Formats: sequence, C-alpha cells, structure tokens
Amino acid sequence: MHAHDPRFATFPPEPGIAQLRWYLRQTAEGKLSIREFIDDFRKVHEAAEQAGGVKYASPEESRAVWDALWAVEFCATDVSQKENPEDWHIPEEVLVVVQRVVKHLAE
Repeated sequence: MHAHDPRFATFPPEPGIAQLRWYLRQTAEGKLSIREFIDDFRKVHEAAEQAGGVKYASPEESRAVWDALWAVEFCATDVSQKENPEDWHIPEEVLVVVQRVVKHLAE
C-alpha cells in the first residue's frame, strides 16, 4: 500500500483483520495521521472482504471495527455543508472513535 514508507515495515502482508488492527493501532498511537486513516481504512477493509472476508476474533471486535468504518463513512471536513450535520464527524472526531476502539479492544 505504502511500499516505500518505513512506517509500513510492520504492516501485515495479507489482507484481513491483522491489517485492520494495525491501522487502528498505528493511528491511535499517532504513527499515522487521521487523514491517512480516513483515506485508507475503507480500502483496507474492502481488500479484506474481497480476500475472503474478515475473520473477527469476537463480536466485540467486529462492532469496534464497524464503529471505525461508520465514522470514516460519515466524515467530512466541513459538516455544516451536509444536510444533517449532526450525523457527520469531523476528522478529529474520527480519531476519538479510533482511540476508543483501540482502548476497548485492548481491555
């Protein structure tokens, strides 16, 4: 995905839950920007689905990943331009969701 970026040296090679977990952790830890997460996370999830589906460790993990996906799906830099702005997230709010997801999965 980002072959020459040294931050991706530990990125799992096979599409799947390991890649999704990696993206969540790296973003929560500040190693990837929220903009990179927003740009890439859905693509990573779609690649995992196309490779045979995501094998979640638990229903909780599934919900957590989907929380992050929904936050990305409903993200806009200027929510005031949206029909129902209260239904949308700004990137900083997506980061809060990612951090919450990672904390929840670590428990």
